[in-house]
Amino acid sequence: MKLVWSALICFVIPLAVIYLVTNYLTKDIILDKVVLNAEDSLKVAKSEINSVFEQTLSLSNFVLMNAEIRQMLMVNKAELTLQEQKQEYAVNFSKLSRILDDLFIQKNDFQVTILGVKEPFYTNYSHSDLNPRLWYERKWFHQLNELPIFSTYWLGEQIQTEKMTTNYVTMGRPIKKTASIPIGYMIVNINERLIRPYLTTNENQEMFLLDSNGVVISQANPSKIGEKLLWWKPEGMGRTIEIERKKYVYVEQKLESNDWRVVSLIPMSAAIDKNKQVLFVSFIVQALFFSLFFVLLTIRISALTKPIRDLSVFVTKIGRGQLDERNNIRGHNEVGHLAKTIDFMLDRIQEMFEQITLEQAKKRKAELEMLQAQINPHFMFNLLNSIRLNILIQGDQENAELIKSLSSLLRMTINRDNEFIPLEEEGDTVLHYVKLMNFRHANQVRVAYNFEAGCEQALVPRFMIQPLIENAIIHGFEQFDGEIFIDANKEHDDGRELLRIVVRDNGIGMTKDKLKELQAKSEDIRDPQESENKSFSGIGVKNVFQRLRLVYGEYVKTTIESESGVGTKITLIFPFECKRAGAQHVDGNSSG
Repeated sequence: MKLVWSALICFVIPLAVIYLVTNYLTKDIILDKVVLNAEDSLKVAKSEINSVFEQTLSLSNFVLMNAEIRQMLMVNKAELTLQEQKQEYAVNFSKLSRILDDLFIQKNDFQVTILGVKEPFYTNYSHSDLNPRLWYERKWFHQLNELPIFSTYWLGEQIQTEKMTTNYVTMGRPIKKTASIPIGYMIVNINERLIRPYLTTNENQEMFLLDSNGVVISQANPSKIGEKLLWWKPEGMGRTIEIERKKYVYVEQKLESNDWRVVSLIPMSAAIDKNKQVLFVSFIVQALFFSLFFVLLTIRISALTKPIRDLSVFVTKIGRGQLDERNNIRGHNEVGHLAKTIDFMLDRIQEMFEQITLEQAKKRKAELEMLQAQINPHFMFNLLNSIRLNILIQGDQENAELIKSLSSLLRMTINRDNEFIPLEEEGDTVLHYVKLMNFRHANQVRVAYNFEAGCEQALVPRFMIQPLIENAIIHGFEQFDGEIFIDANKEHDDGRELLRIVVRDNGIGMTKDKLKELQAKSEDIRDPQESENKSFSGIGVKNVFQRLRLVYGEYVKTTIESESGVGTKITLIFPFECKRAGAQHVDGNSSG
């Protein structure tokens, strides 16, 4: 369940973070996209509207540059009689009407008026629809006189007739003889309905054609035409604006033909709603996939953790002491290997219990035998001492000494409690051993030792020198008499105090091949008991070297030197010690 809840948390938190971060990061992206789309729409509308205005300007330029039209407007009426004026007006009106009809024949939404400074006037529309004389009464009309030659005055206005009220885009241009002397005026009314379709988009976007003062010239909703937008600023607007506490995306495009602008308003909520809708759909899809994945993961976790639950129950039983139970959970995954290892461990523990039980039984039996065996050595020591006393009473001093040496040597051999003894006691053991060997082999081997002051109390492994003496007697003298010298002194190396023991004899020595063989055996790490015959103490020469290496490690140095016919010299160097746990003096008293 912890894994399931952990997985659920690991799914929900990233999902929420992804939603929030995506929502935050995509706002600008959506805004950029909305602005881009609005600009594209405005460019199309601007292009179409500008095309209408440019076409109107082009046609008006033709009129302004037409010499015949200019000549008509420059006729001096004061020089003509009334009858001549009427005839002139009729002829000129006919000519001008043809010209205007040719220019605007297929443009029913264009009303063209050409005015003289006072009169005459020419139109392409019926005077019953609009009286041309009314143009002179417009407030803006006098501004045409102030315009430079070929300049244009644009405005939007409503014109009321008896039949209806119509919205127009009006273009006024002066026709001048010179830069300051007007001879007439050209006024073109473009029906607003011609522009309105270009400003119709979708329900979430509003387009306006605004003049330089922010007055609506054209809009899809005719009721807004003529309204001044108070929030609009001619110096420029940001991408987002606030109108009546509502945020909008604002985009504008300026016309080339005049200083009017086509602007677009898109509610921010509409743009964000699209983003939210996309994010919501994305969130739902991700949530569905996460839910499906979570269900599959839960099933998979349950399958994977079942062996762990079984193993937990099994370990609980083991903790209660049911060691004969086995889990039998197998598999190639970590749990399977762990379960198999636990079963194997329990098998080993059971085998160890059985082995310990058997060893305990053997130990109790050995302890009993040891208690029984302790009686016999004491009996033998006491018996030997009794025999020795009897021999002394008979006056046989030599045999009494032999029995004393034998008793001391047996006591040293039987007493296995003390692994380390003083060098002085090891020397006494050697003397007893040599005395018995001389008696056995009927020869006279003499032992002399020279210990530097303080070395006699140095602790050495028990039976360390005796095997070397035994090897010298058996192999070095070959039943002949000889001398063995034992020297001990202190040395110092890198601040460490060392004990140097030299055992040398004047026996027959060894050949070079024999010496190499003995040196090779001394370096052999195999169990010496497997490769040597048992000696008196059960410890061979090779065993001496191995024991020293085991006890003192790298601080041991051993050398064997021998020359045929001269003798053999064995040197042992190891740390000098006077105190060691388990070391004790061997009671040399043979009285038991």
